[in-house]
Parts: sequence; structure tokens; C-alpha cells
Amino acid sequence: MPINQDKRSLQARVVILKASVCLIFALFGVQMWRLTVLNHHYYASLAERNRLRIIPLIAPRGVILDREGRPLVENVESNNIVVYRDELSSQTDLANTRSFLNQGGVVTPEQFDARLQQYRRYPLFHPIVIKENVSLEEMAYIQSHQAEHPEIKTLEAPKRLYRYGPLAAHALGYVGEVSETQLKTPEFKDRKAGDIIGKFGMERSYNSLLTGVDGEKIVLVNSVGKVKQEFSPKPSFVGQQLNLTLDLDLQLVAEEQMADKVGAVVAMDPRNGEILAMVSKPSFDPNNFAVRVNASQWKELMENEDKPLQNRVIQSTFSPGSVFKVVMSLAGLEKGIVSPSSSVSCPGGATLYGHYFRCHEGGHGFVDMQRAIVQSCNVFFYRLGMQMGINTISEYARMVGLGLPTGIDLPNEAAGVMPSAEWKERMFGEKWYAGETISVAIGQGAVSITPMQMARAIGGIGLGGYFAVPHLARLPRSDSDSRFKPAKYQWNSKNTEFLRDSMWGVVNSGGTGHSAAVPGFDVCGKTGTAQTISNEGRQKVSGAQRGSFDNNAWFVGFAPKDDPQIAVAVLVQRGGYGGAAAAPIAGSVFRTYYEKLQAPKKDNRPSLVTAAMK
Repeated sequence: MPINQDKRSLQARVVILKASVCLIFALFGVQMWRLTVLNHHYYASLAERNRLRIIPLIAPRGVILDREGRPLVENVESNNIVVYRDELSSQTDLANTRSFLNQGGVVTPEQFDARLQQYRRYPLFHPIVIKENVSLEEMAYIQSHQAEHPEIKTLEAPKRLYRYGPLAAHALGYVGEVSETQLKTPEFKDRKAGDIIGKFGMERSYNSLLTGVDGEKIVLVNSVGKVKQEFSPKPSFVGQQLNLTLDLDLQLVAEEQMADKVGAVVAMDPRNGEILAMVSKPSFDPNNFAVRVNASQWKELMENEDKPLQNRVIQSTFSPGSVFKVVMSLAGLEKGIVSPSSSVSCPGGATLYGHYFRCHEGGHGFVDMQRAIVQSCNVFFYRLGMQMGINTISEYARMVGLGLPTGIDLPNEAAGVMPSAEWKERMFGEKWYAGETISVAIGQGAVSITPMQMARAIGGIGLGGYFAVPHLARLPRSDSDSRFKPAKYQWNSKNTEFLRDSMWGVVNSGGTGHSAAVPGFDVCGKTGTAQTISNEGRQKVSGAQRGSFDNNAWFVGFAPKDDPQIAVAVLVQRGGYGGAAAAPIAGSVFRTYYEKLQAPKKDNRPSLVTAAMK
């Protein structure tokens, strides 16, 4: 081949080679331009998603046990759906997430937006809870779409379990999400949006003790949210255990007795103030609040005329009716106004200050003081009230704790009212009229107290003047602490002995409270039937409405007579007569307590607890 031809062939090959090299570099340049310019945001986003993520480790709250160590409130495993907002780089991402959750029936767009608004001040790199306590189907839906939606995760979170549902609900309380208002208070300054706190009852009173310490772990995730590496976690710590003074057996019996009634039962040990049972009816199921109470449940609770969320033991006040006669008797004896031998004639009523005041139909005839207590004679106490005057009545009523908060370790305790001349002048700018004292003398009129106050009062009188501060938590206490310091009075022992004997007669010797008797236990007590409307007012009410104004039934008492260990107060609203409606309930509580004293715990406990679980 000629030399010139070889040279031209070589030059052609060089040109082709150069062109190929240039083409390759051009292709590299185009690809680089596509990666770094055209699709910059897409690939930067993918790279950014290989990042550190904080996963909260929610600490369980402390368990709550009864006095024998039986669980009342525990925790169970549950899962929440959370969203990492730092993964949502645009409004389009946000819209896609909202649509995805709505399509799966997890949350509606409105619910999703409401949660975003609630957590608007929360750091973007922390997950926010979109839905609590999700179902297995909802978890499967989220986990099966992790590649498309790495911004959504399911996280474990303990849920509160109230083992017996409505049982002791007002004492135990419930939990809920901390509100924005609460986050601004010193008490919750260390909490954050979404945290669960005690809202009511013992959950609220001992929130700081029951609250655990949350932890967290840091993980490295890839673009689809898969964990690539886990770093040293900060562990969570469970809240402290809370032991209560409640006795589950007594609580169960009291709950069963009040199942279809409206009212309250409280039993306490008057020697140390320990609450053994606390029932308020109607009740509610705190499990409904353990996550987030729904709108229909909340509406039903709010619109119920009997106010199931109100703890009638400490938050509702009532006229005590004839149970107040024990306080009247104590004051009259201590002041020397009457003696056990004092007597009156009861023809069925008395005209005092120009007004006729009724007693038992047909009257009680000639009664001394003990029979006046046993048969609950109004006329005897009308006349005692006239002699005593409102200020002396008020002095002794407040001495035993009526019209004053007891100091129990539950929130929002009501004080009630114990009227006096000074009270009326301060409240209404009017003087007290002697005729008003007559109604107060039998526990009517302006006097208004809580069942808790009445249980403490009757127990303290039974002990001869020792009034312990009631409490539900079994924690170390010191009498030197003014919050727990009992009130003590040096009363004439013969007077308190006379009152114990008289109240023993109410239950065991032909009195109005015989339905509370427990053979061998020497129950002492007093019944009460308190009007909720005057006789004149009742006549003006139509027949269909009169049931709403039926009398409230009371029974208060303690046992045994010479060594009181348990005091009980029972109120049945619109129950009628105390002896018929309230005394049998108290008798059941006394009987259960006595049987537990007599029988080994293992013989008594399982049947009651098993019955409640059914």
C-alpha cells in the first residue's frame, strides 16, 4: 500500500478516536449537568434523607395498687402513628401525606391538619403523633408503604389500663394529653406537647411521682426510612409505683350496692385517715380517656344530668338531714345545755317562732335524749337548737370538720357551708334570725356538707375527739407536717360514751338503722332523710316532676363500738328514707370488713375479685 494512503488512513482513525473521546466527555458532561443542575433537588433530597433521626422512648407511668398489692392501674403495649415533618420539604409532600393517611382511613385531612397546628411550635426534627393506639390493620397499612412514605412511622407507646373499668374511677382518676394552658404553668414547665399527664383523681394528685422519664435513641436511616445504624440510646425510666389505702374487696361490695343508684359511699379508718373505699355514682370508664376521649363520649358525659365526672364524695355538697343530730347532741352535752336525762314530749311537731315544724307522723310521745337519737325525733332537736343558738351549733360542727375541706389528697375538694350569724352577714349583709336555727338543728336549711366530711366527723366522734386527715396514698407521713396533723379535742368521755351507746341503739336496739347491723361487730350509726325541697315547694311541683325532688337518704356510722376501726358514710340521692335506702348499703360494707377480719385473706379475696372481672 502506498505511503500516502497509509497516512490518510491513520489520520482518519485519529479523528474517529478524538471524536469518540469528545463524545464520551460530552455524555459525561450532560449526565453531570442532569445530576447537578436539572435533577439537583431530587438527588439532594435523597442524599439528605440519609440522616440521623430521633426516636422517642416513652416511659410508662407507675402502676397503682390497692392496700394488699393488687393492681388497679397498669400499662399495656400500644402503637402510635407519627410523622417526621422534616421529611416534608414542600406543600406537595404535605398534601401527599395527608391524602395517603386519609385513603387508609387513618385520619381525616381535618384531623391531620389539627395535629400539625397543635405541634406547630414543636422542633421539626422531632416526630409528632398523628394517631394513638392504632389497630393492626392501620399498622400494616403504614408499614407496607414505607418506601413511598418514609416520613410516616409507627412507634411503641404504653397505654394506661384501668383494670376494673369504672370501679373507683373518681378516686383513681384518668390521664390525658397536657394542654397548652398547662404547659405554661410551673408545674408542667418540663413537659412538652403530646405528653400524657394525670388529669383527675390520684393520677393528678401524684402525677409527678407516677410520671416516668422518657428516653430516646438516635438512628441513621436511608432514603426510604430504613435504619442503617443505631447509636447509644438514652434509656427511659418507668414512673414510681403508688400504693393506695383502698381495699379492693370493700370497693367491689360498695360498687355493687350502688350499681343502679345515684350517690356516694366512703369508708375510712378513723384512726389514721386511710380511705378504704370510695364510690361515686354514676361513674365513667377512665379507659376511655387513656388515649383521647372521642367527641360523642365526652358529649354524653357532659349532658348527663347526674354529672358522672363529679366525685360526689368530695365535690358535691348536701344537706345532712338527721345524721347532723349526732353533732347537735355532742354540742348540747359538752355545753351542758342538755344531759342524757333531758326529755321532751313529741306530739308529731311543734310550733316555734310562729311556724309549725313537723316530726314523725303521730309523734314519738315522751322521749329522753337517747330515745330521741334512736328514733330520730325532730322535736327534741328543734328545742335543743332553740336553746343552743346558731353560733354554738356552728362552733361544734366546724370542730368536727363540717363546712371545711378535710385536706384529702384529691384535687378540687369542696368546703360546703356551715352557717353562722357572721357567715350570713358576710354573704348576704343580713342578720341571722332565730327561726332559721330550727331547720339547721335537724341538718336542713343552709347547712351543706360532703359525704367525706360526714365520714370523718362520725369516725372522730366515735374515737372521742380524734380527727385524722383522710388520704388515699400509702406514703410516709409525719404528724409534724401540718397537712397531715390530726385535730384532737378533750371532750368529756362520758358524753362520747353516751353517744356511742345511743348510736349503737340506732342500729341494734329498735332504731331506724337496723338494716346496717352486723352480728358480732357492734355497728353504731345514725340515719338521715334530707329534704331537697320544702314541703310548700313540693306542693307546687307537678306529679311528674316530684321524683326529681325526692328526699336524699343518709347513713353514717362506725364499728366496733368501743374501738372504732372503720367509719362509713352512705348517701343515696332521691333514695327516700335513710333506714331503708342507705343503711343496708353501709351494712354490706361493714359485713365485708368484719368477714375479712375473721377469715384468712386467701379464703375471702379471690371470689370477690373474680366476680368483678366477669
